[in-house]
Amino acid sequence: MITHFDMTGKIPNIIYFCFGLQPQTTEFLFSYYVAILSAQRVNKPESIRILYHHMPYGDWWDQVQDIPNVELWKIDVPTHIGKHEIKKTAHRADIARMRALFETGGVYMDIDTISHRPYTHMLKNDVVLGREFPDGICNAIMMTSPKSEFFRLWLDNYEQAFNPDGWREASIKLPEQIHKQQPELAVVVRPDVFFLPNWNETHKIFTGTMDIPPALITLHLWEKFSLKYLNTIQGWDWCDGNETLYSKLLASVKDLI
Repeated sequence: MITHFDMTGKIPNIIYFCFGLQPQTTEFLFSYYVAILSAQRVNKPESIRILYHHMPYGDWWDQVQDIPNVELWKIDVPTHIGKHEIKKTAHRADIARMRALFETGGVYMDIDTISHRPYTHMLKNDVVLGREFPDGICNAIMMTSPKSEFFRLWLDNYEQAFNPDGWREASIKLPEQIHKQQPELAVVVRPDVFFLPNWNETHKIFTGTMDIPPALITLHLWEKFSLKYLNTIQGWDWCDGNETLYSKLLASVKDLI
């Protein structure tokens, strides 16, 4: 695994989120607001660009628009990847983030993340990605320079790898294959930088007692498996009186306000 960071300076400090590619029927969650706020407070980006089609709503969404340097970028909802019709909203978000990052460069984070330490030392690389445990490269957090060779290869092979009824083929397995063939094109950091606890152990994030992992920069919360917890967290006071990993991360963000 590559752990060396090149020192030439390539990735712009612009953060992308993607949300609202289907009609909105529930209010924007507090945890989504925290994702955007923590990214801004911890990393101090030039801009935060929220790619959306259907406008979110709710009290926490209203507060998002008070965060400095937030920009709303309305996009068309992707309908096809080459000849393949896109069936799943997650796949629409996958290709939308890829296209935006390739064109301008920057940092992409899923809306189910929370930032803890700055990523700024990583911006001196061409591409930075995170390994998922036990295998694959997860696309929930990505960094790239504009029109990087790694992302060009990824997009060029996306249609061939894409399975409209699948999940990991083009977004998780394909980047791992490219990295194995040409490891010099991207830095791939170990899972505990972004992606541990893993998708099948999200209870460790929201229950019990856990210290913040020393290597953690931004934590992916695996919303598909943690929504039952996220729906119950409606404000900063949730972190009072417990020692969970998420409560400790929330408290560290609150200290930055």
